Amino acid sequence: MDDPLKQSDAPSDMSSYVLLANLRAGRCSNTAEVRLLRFWEARNVRKDGELMSLDMLLLDEQSTLIHGSINSSRVDTFRRRLSEGSVYSLSGFDVARANPKYRLSDSPVSIRFNDGTFFEPKTDSDKDIPTELFRFRSHEQFLALANTNRELPDIVGGVSSVRSTITDGLRGPQRVMVTLRLEGMFDDRAVTFQTKFDEHVSKPRVILFTSINPKVVGGKLFLNATSGTHFYFDRETSAGKEHYEKLVGDGANSSSSKSKVVSAQKIEPLTVAELNQYVLAADPQDIEFLCKAEVTSLQSDKGWCYIGCSKSAKKLQRDETSFTCLSCDRENATGVLRYRVEFSVADHTDEAVFVAFDTEIAKLTNIQASEAAHIFGAGVNARVDSDFPPFLNEVVGKTFTFQLKLGQFNFTSKHQSFTVSRIISEHERAPLPAFVNDGGDHGPADNGDGVAPKIDESTVVSNNASASNVPYHGSQAAKNRSLSMMGT
Repeated sequence: MDDPLKQSDAPSDMSSYVLLANLRAGRCSNTAEVRLLRFWEARNVRKDGELMSLDMLLLDEQSTLIHGSINSSRVDTFRRRLSEGSVYSLSGFDVARANPKYRLSDSPVSIRFNDGTFFEPKTDSDKDIPTELFRFRSHEQFLALANTNRELPDIVGGVSSVRSTITDGLRGPQRVMVTLRLEGMFDDRAVTFQTKFDEHVSKPRVILFTSINPKVVGGKLFLNATSGTHFYFDRETSAGKEHYEKLVGDGANSSSSKSKVVSAQKIEPLTVAELNQYVLAADPQDIEFLCKAEVTSLQSDKGWCYIGCSKSAKKLQRDETSFTCLSCDRENATGVLRYRVEFSVADHTDEAVFVAFDTEIAKLTNIQASEAAHIFGAGVNARVDSDFPPFLNEVVGKTFTFQLKLGQFNFTSKHQSFTVSRIISEHERAPLPAFVNDGGDHGPADNGDGVAPKIDESTVVSNNASASNVPYHGSQAAKNRSLSMMGT
């Protein structure tokens, strides 16, 4: 019986050969030979993960990279023949103008498969098509791309540590936080990552991530992963191998390398009583825990927001006619209203106070602090003390899993609260991947007056939903681009 997936309309010998760089909008009947670099599913997280398309990156012998897409209605026709790294003969496809957002390629057009598209492996190709192509950016370039949603570049770096929230008892999203030389972290595809990490013969020293979306939140650079993010260890790619050999040599002297590789460390769950006991008995340190507890009330004595610097997110000092940011050392700083909410929480063992800041409260409520102030009638000169917006009061009585960041301050006699770096609801659906470069805290500095302590080199994941409902277009990489990501 014939293979129902096998296409019979193979291109004739009369069809012309076309390079990807020469494609123009419209139906293309010519034939291209391409290497399938990577493919992934693009899903709509706002519609319960509904499959939108199967996206891919295609490369030809001139190192022209282009985004390809298969509509969800045609995915079953093509999926079984897809093999990353293989060379294919491609014809009978549509060429459309490329989306200017979330680009993985500099090509002005993209390829869309249709019912008549021929896409079959070509084992006798005489074309010299590169086996990989990445686009790496410097730290300054990431900052320039942040919050623009223009490009999804790649990153490679030496591994400093790996932390994981994967536990048998935690429901909802799981995360693995990978700290590279650029201090980053990775989210959502955590179980896949953790499995590959654990099965690796030796703990990887270099990891390469693709298709990440830079964001700056509260003055911190976040590298959010997309559904197109793939990860490669050590020498699995030529680019990774080059970086690996720069880091540890050819492997012969790897045992004497100064690079410190830390095994994956799970973020352990504690009860509230265990948490309270830990800060009394343990030595001062920076550490993270998970704690499941019910919100019993909101602490009203310190309000629900503060005026923070638009650049550093630190609390501003109010003068008679302006605001001063001590962190940035600048007068006339621009003030932005930011959340700061203290939760009284409890489980069956004890009680505590957790404090959450702007990013986590905005994700929890889906309302920015500035929008909340507008709805609530508050402003820069308003009193935001005992009266909380109704939507904040709605969290009372609900149970969440809190990821907590403990710093040196938590082990002192002035300790009053625990800083929340992430809030996970009981039935929260796994968020989009997030690969984060975070160099600090998420709230104003704490001096014991009820404002959160400084979190040094924290790894707090930002959940980026803005890229979730679009096909992931791409960014171009030069074939021999140098690895320039090793900033500090």
